[in-house]
Amino acid sequence: MKINNILQFTEPFGAPPQGAMNRLTRILVAILLPMCLPLAGKAQEATALLSSNVAPSAVTLSARGKCEYSKDGVTFAKLEHGQILEQGVVVRTGEDARTDLFFRRTGTTVRLQAATEIKIEKMTDSVKDGLPIVHTLLDLRAGRIFTVVRSEVAGSTLEIRNAAGRAVVEGSGIGRYIITADGTHVAAAGSVIPLKVVGENGITILAAGQQFAKADGKMLPVDSNSWVKDLIQLDELQAVVDTSTVKKPSPKP
Repeated sequence: MKINNILQFTEPFGAPPQGAMNRLTRILVAILLPMCLPLAGKAQEATALLSSNVAPSAVTLSARGKCEYSKDGVTFAKLEHGQILEQGVVVRTGEDARTDLFFRRTGTTVRLQAATEIKIEKMTDSVKDGLPIVHTLLDLRAGRIFTVVRSEVAGSTLEIRNAAGRAVVEGSGIGRYIITADGTHVAAAGSVIPLKVVGENGITILAAGQQFAKADGKMLPVDSNSWVKDLIQLDELQAVVDTSTVKKPSPKP
């Protein structure tokens, strides 16, 4: 038997035919590429956070009525559309006024209702295991806020401090909440991220459609009839986020 014939005969028992290898390569690429891309994106995001010398900040999306801000908590100035707000700033609204603030790196929008005051207590970012970690702490001193969280950073944390303790939103996903300074918390329908209320009596976890009030310490289903106007505003706030250019926040300030 000729050598060429022997090689032809034995080839299938060695390496797979070229066509089979091509098919195998395409299959592996189809499986592994979707897994690698998100990691690459997170790595780029983490690199951007590390290389940025600018501290995290919030921006004013709208200001209706008498809205003010202060860097020292004493001297207040008029809050304008497009105002950049940094850590330590106090924001307040007058009667029949409201303002929407967007926290860029966490994908969080907060609406201050009339007669509300908050302090942006902390806005920090860091990197853990190559991935960005973003932490925001708001001190709700008076009034109430609506917040829509659309976080794409798994390690992000939003905390809102009030009379009941701390309301904590952790992880990535969508959350829709109504929180008052005196300790009422509502996790509205559509919330994927549960709201964790940490108070003097322990931890209470609110899923979508649940309400907790510090006054009686009970967790109840949300009464849509009594909250209907607020839920409409919450839908409006989410629509603002969905249709605006800030829908997908950049890791860059």
